[in-house]
Amino acid sequence: MPDGAIRKHPKSIEYDTVSDSYDLTRGAGKKNVQQLIELLTPVADAAVLDIGCGTGNFLQELDGRTGRLVGLDVSQGMLAQAKAKGINAELVHGDACSLPFEEEVFDAAYCIQVFHHIRDTERQKFLVEAHRVLKSEGRFAMQSCSHEQLLTFWEYHYFPTSLDLDRKRIPDVPAIIDMLSRTGFVDITVHPCPFEGFGRGKPERLLKKEHRDGLSTFALLSEQEIKEGCQKIRNDVRSGKARKIVEAFDRKAEQVGRVSFIRCLKA
Repeated sequence: MPDGAIRKHPKSIEYDTVSDSYDLTRGAGKKNVQQLIELLTPVADAAVLDIGCGTGNFLQELDGRTGRLVGLDVSQGMLAQAKAKGINAELVHGDACSLPFEEEVFDAAYCIQVFHHIRDTERQKFLVEAHRVLKSEGRFAMQSCSHEQLLTFWEYHYFPTSLDLDRKRIPDVPAIIDMLSRTGFVDITVHPCPFEGFGRGKPERLLKKEHRDGLSTFALLSEQEIKEGCQKIRNDVRSGKARKIVEAFDRKAEQVGRVSFIRCLKA
C-alpha cells in the first residue's frame, strides 16, 4: 500500500484533511534516502526539486546536502506540515502537471509514490513537465511499485479487494519506463529497495482510523470491507498468526524489493 501526494485521483484521499496525522504512517527511511542520494549524485551545490513533497519527509533528509532545495505539492495542508518542520527548502503550492518554474532550472528532481495519484490522461504531461524543468543531463528519480512488488504487502491479505484496485491505478514498472522513454528520458534503470513506513510490521496499527486515513487505498474501500479486514487483523493478532503472515510477506520482499526507484537522465 504505497502512497504519495499530488493532484487528486478520482475517488481518492483528501490530503488537506489528513495532513495532521499523515506522518503516523510515513517516514523517509534511511535506506530509501541513501539510495535516492546515490541516484541523484552529485547533489552538492545542485538545484533539486521534490515533486509531490507532502509533509517534507525526504526534503528533511536532503536538507543541507544540496545547494537549492524546492518542494512542490498541491495540498496546502501537507505544505503547512512541511513548513512546521523548519526545513531549509522553498515550499511551493502548485500542480505537478503544470509546474510553476522556468525551463531547465533544476539539476535533479524526484517524486516519491506520486505517479499513481496522477490521472491516466495526464501522466505523460506530468513527465513532460518534469523533463522541461530539468537541465540537460539532469537526473530524475521516481519511486513506485511494480505489480510483482505489490504482492509483498501483507495489507492486501486483510483487505484483498484493494490489491485489484491498486493494480489498476498503479502503473507497472515497464509501463513507466515506456512513458519515460517516449518523453525523451534516457539511461533508464530500475533499482528495487525496501519500503520503510512507520509500523510496517504491525497489522494492529490499521485498527486505528487515523492510520488508515493516511493511506489512499482505504478511500477506495467500502466500510464493510474495512470492517471485515479489521476483524481479521484482531483475530490474527490475538492468535499470533499475524506475525507469521507478516514474516511470509517480508520473505517475498527480500527477493524483489517492496518498491523501486526508476532513475533516468534528460538527454
